[in-house]
Amino acid sequence: MSEVQDLSQDQGEEDEPIVSVLPQSATDRMIEREYEQGRLRVVQDKNDFFLPHVVDFIRGRRWGNLRPEYQRRLRWDNQKKSRLIESFIMNVPVPPVFLYESSLGAYEVMDGQQRLNAVVEFLAGEFSLSGLKIWPSLNGRSFAQLPPLIRRGLERAKISAITLTSDLAGGGDDSIDLRAQVFDRLNTGGERLNQQELRNSLYAGRFNKMIVDLAGHPTFTAVWDIPAYADNMLSDRTPSRELKDNNLFKRMLDCEIVLRFFAFRDHKHVQGAVRSILDNSMKRNRDLGEVEVIALRERFVEALETARLIFGTETFRLPPAAGKAQGLLSRPLYDAQMVAIDQLIDRKQELLDQAPKIRESIQALASPGSEAYELIVGRANTASAILARINLVREAIASAIA
Repeated sequence: MSEVQDLSQDQGEEDEPIVSVLPQSATDRMIEREYEQGRLRVVQDKNDFFLPHVVDFIRGRRWGNLRPEYQRRLRWDNQKKSRLIESFIMNVPVPPVFLYESSLGAYEVMDGQQRLNAVVEFLAGEFSLSGLKIWPSLNGRSFAQLPPLIRRGLERAKISAITLTSDLAGGGDDSIDLRAQVFDRLNTGGERLNQQELRNSLYAGRFNKMIVDLAGHPTFTAVWDIPAYADNMLSDRTPSRELKDNNLFKRMLDCEIVLRFFAFRDHKHVQGAVRSILDNSMKRNRDLGEVEVIALRERFVEALETARLIFGTETFRLPPAAGKAQGLLSRPLYDAQMVAIDQLIDRKQELLDQAPKIRESIQALASPGSEAYELIVGRANTASAILARINLVREAIASAIA
């Protein structure tokens, strides 16, 4: 199991207002006028759907893509999926799913992805029931193996869908911010979307797809102790059990690690809270063209593979603690090494020639007791600390190849 330093993963990603309508000093009349205009308000519509219709809508992509790269990686195991199917059999009320109509006739699943996926997979015969307590006699049976009356009951079972649309006087950015607020309010219990899952849902496009793809790059998965996609990802993007259980993969933290490189590599954009820095990187790049995305992908891969050649099995790892054979993987150290190497990539051959000296310099900075230790390990996760950490590592590497 991968050991990753927890420091700084979510530090700095504190809750902050995403969008505001009026300043706090607004008069009552100003507030009423804004409310009348309907800016940043949501329109709701509720409908009930038979379960086979749900399959048609999902497979026809009318309700968005439920494969692992969309919104979040699927986390429900077969027992949890089975309990949902048992609820339909028992006619127990199931919470509604929430859809967002992003354009006329095009819907995104905002909440309920796991439920919808369970319905689609079971009716398609992709898993058998397990762990049922009320109907244990159905354990081990797929949909086709159920008694005819039970199958007909499931075909007549319904799930409610609440469709949301935004009633906006503002533009596209307002729409994205409103969707972020809706996501935040819907996901108040259960397996709440984390910040990267939310970004993945809101900023679909070439840049986001590139981030998801890079998280599966063989060098990246090897460095971060993630099971290799070549052995653990099927052609339909369904992950193996081992990959599903990897903490970085299942919570999309691998994608956030990739994003950090693009968010921190340009110092002029490193300001404010870390959450804002990462969000703004997604916003800023969501409409990039194919040529620009290819160039960014190449920069990331070259920096990553160069880091691997320099640091080997210790890439992005702190010095090992006493009695340990290997140090912990560190996201703050990753930030600094990746950006520093990217900034010095024009001297790549020198970097490779001086690899032992570079390793020695970075190990000295990251060793407990060094003056730079607190900064390197990310005790502070502010914009200024991120920039200082990158500059310190860059200077150390530059000195090693001087």
